[in-house]
Amino acid sequence: MSTTLTIRNLDEGVKQRLRLRAASHQRSMEAEAREILATALSSQDKIAPTSSPEEMSERIKSVIGIWKDQMGGKTTDQIMQELRGDD
Repeated sequence: MSTTLTIRNLDEGVKQRLRLRAASHQRSMEAEAREILATALSSQDKIAPTSSPEEMSERIKSVIGIWKDQMGGKTTDQIMQELRGDD
């Protein structure tokens, strides 16, 4: 499954450092950002493999609730359609 992530309002200095880091690793900025995210998240707290499906579902629901509260109850698809100008 492929996912697209748009990062808005990225500080110009951060963007420049990402560009330089990507070039030093002979990667695109996108590939470098993927690597940075993968590395950072692999060392962060993970969902325990012993978590039950119910526990994982509750964790997901808690995040979804926060998202919907902040975005007027709209789904991610609805927000993306608005941003793209889809009818």
